[in-house]
Amino acid sequence: MLLTLPLILFIVMTELSIGAFVVLYLLDWRNQVKRSFLVLYAFIYVFLTGLTYLFQQGFSSTSLLNTFVMLDKSWTGYLSLPLLLFLVFIAVYTVFLLADKKAGVDGKVEGRTIPSRRRTLRLFVGGLAALSGLFTLFVLGMIYRPLASSGLAGVFIVGSFFAAALALGGVMTAMWLGHWYLVTPALSEKPLQFAAMLVLLGILAEVVFTFTGTPATPANSPATTATPTVVATATTSVSAATPTATAQVKPTGVPTVTPISLGAIGWLRILIAFVMPLILLVFILKLIHDRSFQSATGMLYLVVVLTLAGEAMARGLFLAGLQ
Repeated sequence: MLLTLPLILFIVMTELSIGAFVVLYLLDWRNQVKRSFLVLYAFIYVFLTGLTYLFQQGFSSTSLLNTFVMLDKSWTGYLSLPLLLFLVFIAVYTVFLLADKKAGVDGKVEGRTIPSRRRTLRLFVGGLAALSGLFTLFVLGMIYRPLASSGLAGVFIVGSFFAAALALGGVMTAMWLGHWYLVTPALSEKPLQFAAMLVLLGILAEVVFTFTGTPATPANSPATTATPTVVATATTSVSAATPTATAQVKPTGVPTVTPISLGAIGWLRILIAFVMPLILLVFILKLIHDRSFQSATGMLYLVVVLTLAGEAMARGLFLAGLQ
């Protein structure tokens, strides 16, 4: 588990940074949010992506990934470049966003978006960033595809990276956007509703991939059985100088019984990552429709925590049998 922990953290960070930017880019494309919101969180996502790239260089590089027998080594060399391009394109997109004083709803006149060269150039570079990020997710999926039990399950594994990115990134951007309504209450509810719907679609897609092809535990990993701990009693030594004493020694090679099985963790993940967020999202969409943005934002906090915890558990289970 300790060997795969850096891989789990890198996967979650990659899904979060790519998904969050893609949702932000779609909000910019729809031209329904404030320019100040776009600028602030573009900077935040540049910083997050920079950390993700540094983490990849240190803990998920080609040489390190190639030490794992079960990974597809024909794809490990393609991971670094698209992630770097994603970072560069986001940075350029942010510069163009700063240069465009009419970005967001400020560029609308009578409800219509006024086309401009700066907007076209910004959206073009943002589109390149989104494509680079999506290709990074595809490469990740292809690297870990051999963990599947069959070819069809491998397709679902690749798809699960995209679904997780949409769920994680969507809920993070939606949560930030919910805060924005506290200072701009007159803003239309449509962008927040759109972001929440993307989160809902992402979680539903995760459910489909989980129950149709991606098992709770890796199919290629050996079955986990709870072997009872054997307690050995040391030979009693009796002498005039020392009293009778017994010592409990655990023999070498006997597995330690975990307090909770992988199957139970899998069901706990389903509850945390799917059931609870879906229930909350139903209430969130109703609150957004009623323009109760403060309550909706509070619930989005809970969904952020649940989706992050659920994805970390899912990737931990997914990599449990990695060798």
